[in-house]
Amino acid sequence: MTTKELLIRLLLATLAGLLIGIERQTRSKSAGLRTHAIVSLGAALMMIVSQYGFGSVLGMQNVNLDPSRIAAQIVSGISFLGAGMIIVRSPDFNVIGGLTTAAGIWTTAGVGMAIGAGLYEVGFAATFIIVILQLAFHYFNDFNLRQSFSIRVYLKKIDDVKKLRNYLEEQHISSKVSSLKKSSEGLTVNLALSTPRNLSLEDVGQMISDTDIDLSWEMGL
Repeated sequence: MTTKELLIRLLLATLAGLLIGIERQTRSKSAGLRTHAIVSLGAALMMIVSQYGFGSVLGMQNVNLDPSRIAAQIVSGISFLGAGMIIVRSPDFNVIGGLTTAAGIWTTAGVGMAIGAGLYEVGFAATFIIVILQLAFHYFNDFNLRQSFSIRVYLKKIDDVKKLRNYLEEQHISSKVSSLKKSSEGLTVNLALSTPRNLSLEDVGQMISDTDIDLSWEMGL
């Protein structure tokens, strides 16, 4: 194995990571171009070291090498990075985010491992599938029968959050708590709403204002 071919593997792994990261970057996710490229490059580098980095000790008496052990540690180690992408937005409501980004990071490591091992076709086939999946599902979401809004609601009591969300659910409006901040004056809650397309933001605001909950609201950022 020549140095040139090993360098080509590193460059191709970086390219694959960049291709995956472009879609994440354009949607302002926590892991974008640099993260995906570095993860893929790092995984490829560790695979190369696993395969070719111990030539000086091969053949020595009582020395046994298992290249798959480093690969297994890549899978385990990248899981910690993926866990850091998953954000618990509100412990009170078990709302989490970043699962797709975490899964993408984990899979990007697999792509880097494949290319680092010389499985170019497999690595770039996986890259193509990941990118197509991301774009296809976003395209579908853009043309389905629902729309998304973000609003900021000011409440007095923590119980009112669940009460408001239950009311919205009855109106066929799904909601997620993006953030919740407590203060001496009450609660500031950012809600991500998914509503039928026939409802405008003003319609949703009127529904919220008509409840018996003591609140005020404004358009979210």
